[in-house]
Amino acid sequence: MKTFYLGLELPSPVIVASSPWTAHADTIERCAAEGAGAVVLKSIFEEQILHQAASMADPAVPTTDAGEYLERYLDDAYRAEHLRLIERVRRAGIPIIASLNCIGEASSWVDYAADIERAGADALELNIFLQPTDRDLSAAEVERSYAGIVKAVTEAVAIPVSVKLPMRLTNFLHLADALLARGARGVVLFNRFFEPDIDVERMVFTPGDPYSQPTELRNVLRSAALAVRALPQLDVAVTTGVHDGEAVVKSLLAGACAVEVCTAIHRSGFEAIGRMNRYLDGWAERHGFGRIEEFRARMDYGDPADPLAQRRQYMRFFPGRENF
Repeated sequence: MKTFYLGLELPSPVIVASSPWTAHADTIERCAAEGAGAVVLKSIFEEQILHQAASMADPAVPTTDAGEYLERYLDDAYRAEHLRLIERVRRAGIPIIASLNCIGEASSWVDYAADIERAGADALELNIFLQPTDRDLSAAEVERSYAGIVKAVTEAVAIPVSVKLPMRLTNFLHLADALLARGARGVVLFNRFFEPDIDVERMVFTPGDPYSQPTELRNVLRSAALAVRALPQLDVAVTTGVHDGEAVVKSLLAGACAVEVCTAIHRSGFEAIGRMNRYLDGWAERHGFGRIEEFRARMDYGDPADPLAQRRQYMRFFPGRENF
C-alpha cells in the first residue's frame, strides 16, 4: 500500500532506516527488490571524520597543519564517496533519503546538505543530538540550537527535510513546532542512541545492545499520536521497535505516515520487509480499507480525557493490594 511522506509518494510505508543495510548499492537494491518504500542512507557522521583524522595524525608533529589537512582530505573523500552512492542508487527505483549528522556549527550541516541535494537525493533526514553536558545551558537554549540548524539547512536546500529527534526531550511537541516553523517537513520518532553498560568486575564501560526490542514501540506510539493531533502539518515516521507487520499497522493507526526499520532486517533478513507489507495488505483487506489514508491516525490522541492515553502511572489501575 502506498503512502505519502515528506511530499514523496512511497510504494510502501516501510522505510529502511540509516544502517549498514543502506551503506552500499547492492544492499539498497536488495531493499528495493523486497518492497521497501524508501531507504535512508547510512549517515554522514562528521565526528567519524574528525576521529579518523585525529587517529592518523602524527603526535610528534608540533603544528596543527597536518591534522587540519587530514580532516579536509578525509572530509572530501568521505563526502565524495557518499555522493557517488546517491548517484548510483537512484536507479533502484525508490526514493532516496540522505542522512546527516554533524557536530559543528550550522555551516557544516549546510555544506553537506547542499552537496547531497545536488547529488540527487529526494529528501534529507537530519540526525541531530546535542549532548547536554553544560550545566549552565538551559533546555530552551538547546532547543534553539536544534531550530537554528534546521533553519540554516532548509534555507539552503529545496528538497524536503525531516529531523530525527532524541527521545528524552522535556516537551518534544514544542521543539517540533519550532522545527516546523523553520521549514522542517517531518519528524522521526525517535533516535535510538548507543547506551553503554558497565562491567563491574573490570570497572570499564562496555557496549550495550545496539538493537531494539519490540516492546520499545510503546514508547513511541503515544508520542506519534500526540504529534499528529497537535501538529498535523508535520509528517511523522516511527522508528525503534518496529519488528513486524503488526507494529507497522499500530504505527499507522497512531498517525505515522511511515516506519523506519533496521533491527528486523538484522534478525530476519531482507525478507522482513516483504512480510511487513503482506501483513499490512492482509490486515487492510480484512478491515475493508483500500488506502492507508482511510485508517491512518484513527488512533491518534483525539480524546485528551481518555485515561488510557492520559495516564502515565499504574496507580490508577492498581489502587490496592487486593488487585495483586
